[in-house]
Amino acid sequence: MAASPFLAYLLLEFHFREALALAVLAGLTDWLDGLLARRFHTSSRLGVILDPIADKALLVTAFLTLGYIRLIPAWMMYLVIGRDVMIIAGALFLRAMRDIPAFLPSPLGKVSTVFQIALVLVVLFEKSIKDGELSWIRMVLYCSAFFTIASGADYVRRGIQMGMRKSIAAR
Repeated sequence: MAASPFLAYLLLEFHFREALALAVLAGLTDWLDGLLARRFHTSSRLGVILDPIADKALLVTAFLTLGYIRLIPAWMMYLVIGRDVMIIAGALFLRAMRDIPAFLPSPLGKVSTVFQIALVLVVLFEKSIKDGELSWIRMVLYCSAFFTIASGADYVRRGIQMGMRKSIAAR
């Protein structure tokens, strides 16, 4: 979470190499933290809550800032942020109205996140090495958009099913 404001600052100042280094460093430390927690069975309840929040904060910061400085299309920024808002609102609704405590990530959600991260890294890499456009940025952009939409629809489907099951069980 601490890296998010620094990433935004670096992007707003057009320090793309530093932003790329920070994003890679944040990803590597997150991966290492998860690896060590699994290997030594040392996860805390707070860590289980804060880790995905920190990951999402960094990704949302990247998309908002990259959209603001027009390195990704505005529609992509809105798509990613809109999906996340919808997921959070749905999870809060299920918790409040149906007493469903957990809304776990789906496989499509994880694939979507991988493509979103790839898009951020490809854009930062491209801006770090030259001012042209890598030919495969569009492919990563459209794959990211596709999986963001597909995972959003999947989360809605899963949320409806969870709510219906809870409603039927209560009868």
